[in-house]
Amino acid sequence: MQALFTSFPADDYARSKRFYETVIRLPIAREYDGKPHRFTNYDLGGMTLKVYEWLTPYYGSGHTGLFIETDELDDVFERVKAFGAKATGIVVHEWGGRCSTVTDPFGNMFTLIDSDQKGDI
Repeated sequence: MQALFTSFPADDYARSKRFYETVIRLPIAREYDGKPHRFTNYDLGGMTLKVYEWLTPYYGSGHTGLFIETDELDDVFERVKAFGAKATGIVVHEWGGRCSTVTDPFGNMFTLIDSDQKGDI
């Protein structure tokens, strides 16, 4: 497993872009402006910061802050459930990612994403 990206929601997308690009001066790795959301990925030197804004109603797992890529999503999902921790059912999103959001025993949330089905990240 490896960290894939960290994501932050932006209520004012234009302002978030000005902040990260002008104030922090992060280099843009990729931008997307479509449905279900628009986002800018910033290069953090081997890690990505995704700043996003939903453009359509959103339901399900994803965008919890931290995405962890795994090549054994189904097995990890079963181990989480057997441990007694919370996890959303595995879903395939409109953007193509196959994910499950996990809440650890202390209330911290992160999203597991399938290495073979990361979608349009």
